Amino acid sequence: MSVRQNLSQKLLTVWNGEPWYGSSSSAILKGVTATDALAHPLPGAQSIWETLLHITAWTEETTSRMDGAESKQPARGDWPAVKGSTQDDWIAAQTELLNARKALLASIDKSHEESMFLQVPKKGETGHSSGATRADTVSGLADHDVYHLGQIAILKKSLKSGGK
Repeated sequence: MSVRQNLSQKLLTVWNGEPWYGSSSSAILKGVTATDALAHPLPGAQSIWETLLHITAWTEETTSRMDGAESKQPARGDWPAVKGSTQDDWIAAQTELLNARKALLASIDKSHEESMFLQVPKKGETGHSSGATRADTVSGLADHDVYHLGQIAILKKSLKSGGK
């Protein structure tokens, strides 16, 4: 299996598969309503919706880096503000994440195997790299998603227990 195929499979497992560590993104987000997603059951913690937007932002940034851009903060910001509060708005936010994920998989698919080992350039520093390859960046996104999905799972559990 190529590096590209391996990374795509890793992402698909995190997002929709049966990962060894527990539940996938789709399983964790299943049944979350807009009301649930907006709630802040744990003091000082982001909401499920805020966390989903953060995951979306970094998925888009990873695609940008895969396409040759320098490392930088996501275009929509590290922790974008929630816009909206309805179930339709929540579904739209989830659809944006799905579309960002599809774009990343397409970027990986169209890339050449050798390009996965190119260093991601550092913002504003011509000739300097971030120290991470494109493959490192994609693998890091999968780890990033797992971390934040764990947070979402804890928030869901907290909501079910009434925040106790």
